[in-house]
Amino acid sequence: MTAGLKETDNIVVVGASAAGLAAADGLREGGFEGPITVLGSELHHPYDRPTLSKGLLLGQGEPELLEIRSAERIRQNRITLLLGHQAVGLDIDRKFVITNYGETLPWDAVVLACGGRARVLTTVEGEALPVLRTPNDLRALRRAAARHGDVTVVGAGLIGLEIAAGLSAHGVSITVVHDTERPMDGIVGPELGQVISDLHSKHGVQLKMSSAVTSVTGELGAYTLHLVDGSTHQTPYVVVGIGVDPEVDWLLDSGVALDRGVLTDAAGQTNVPGVWAAGDVARSAHPMFREPLRIEHWTHAVEKGRHVGLNIARGTEESFGGVPYFWSDQFGRRFHSYGRRAPGDEIFVAEGSLMTDEFLVLFGRDGEFHAVFASGLSRSLRGYRKLLARGGTWDDALDLAHASNPDLARSAAR
Repeated sequence: MTAGLKETDNIVVVGASAAGLAAADGLREGGFEGPITVLGSELHHPYDRPTLSKGLLLGQGEPELLEIRSAERIRQNRITLLLGHQAVGLDIDRKFVITNYGETLPWDAVVLACGGRARVLTTVEGEALPVLRTPNDLRALRRAAARHGDVTVVGAGLIGLEIAAGLSAHGVSITVVHDTERPMDGIVGPELGQVISDLHSKHGVQLKMSSAVTSVTGELGAYTLHLVDGSTHQTPYVVVGIGVDPEVDWLLDSGVALDRGVLTDAAGQTNVPGVWAAGDVARSAHPMFREPLRIEHWTHAVEKGRHVGLNIARGTEESFGGVPYFWSDQFGRRFHSYGRRAPGDEIFVAEGSLMTDEFLVLFGRDGEFHAVFASGLSRSLRGYRKLLARGGTWDDALDLAHASNPDLARSAAR
């Protein structure tokens, strides 16, 4: 048995999420043979959430959810999966997780992988407007799109734009309302934000940018969005994609340190011995960044969850240094990004052109290489990912770009 754990010890994983199930896998991979209990707040068997706004949005009939772990694999890994069980309290003195059924589950180590909840927008009349977070949300959005043929999306981040692209491809009239000047401005910057704006406009999506929503009035079939400039927008249906908040309310009096998420070190440990966190709920130190970050991407959740499980099983405190990654499918184009763009970064077009469907750009500033973003050209990303992982500089990134394309000018595009 590994250091720090006995076969009789209990591990509780709060969240049947990508991060939570990856943590359970990491525990087994690391040699832990004792009992593992995973709590899933939903009644659905654990499913792949990103597909709700990607492939499944385009489907017809009952959505076929993609399992993130089969029932057989969960059984083989000897994991007790409790669906419909939500953690409502954490007792760090007696070491219990308290569930919505009043159960007290003992733990010798606990992994907080309970994810986040979609931010809501409520009408003046008190109706919480729909989001896309669960299979039931997906069914409701499909029905509404088919019935009304006209949907307004509040939010021009990844989820909002994927909803817009998916429904527009089905002939639904789409309006996107957001408070920034261009879509995904804060993620990809103004140059790429304009590329994405042009892509959506080309396919008939109406973009109302720099248009913060101050209030919403009305009811299903006749909503009015009141915008910051004093104008209004009428629509029969609204779906909201304005971000996710970490699911931490149940931890407020637990003694676990919270600050815009569950605070952890780079290994995934909280301030409380035996309590770890991974996935959307965790705000963690990372060797690539100057301050703790909450990274809300599927690949990061899987990799960090497994890493936490291995650390617990092996009795180690190894730092996690995985490079943040996301992808997005919009109108037949797949965007990929490694790293994280910082405000004020230079942009350098390393392959292709922003005027075409395929390109690869680099982001950096003051000698630091921060991120790479590609439309298509996924094979070209590997070298830059490795460079980010080892802390390569801006000059290193430019050298790699020049080696791949000797005719490339060594100057930043503006």
